[in-house]
Amino acid sequence: MNNRMDFNEDIAVRCGLREAVLATHLWDTLWKDEESVYRFGRLWTRISQQMLAARLPFLTRDMVQVSLARLREDGIIKVGHFSDDRFDHTNWYAFTDVGMAMMEPETYA
Repeated sequence: MNNRMDFNEDIAVRCGLREAVLATHLWDTLWKDEESVYRFGRLWTRISQQMLAARLPFLTRDMVQVSLARLREDGIIKVGHFSDDRFDHTNWYAFTDVGMAMMEPETYA
């Protein structure tokens, strides 16, 4: 079993370690999830805070919520709500231009 956790060092310096781990997980999910979609010129992925906490068991749901808010406030990610179901409040996440440049500086610089 691989216990190695990757994270983006630039985001860790700017936002914090939890935020960097979470951003890296979102980035990987964007490119691996078959349900990720292009909208408004960005690639978006849909995932709940509860699912993020389950996938990153060393983070509580509250930690995920605070870290997502920090990433949003620092201009790394955007949050959208695209469900037609009025009872579905699951967020969609995309990286801002700044976030994309931090995740892959050689591509987005």
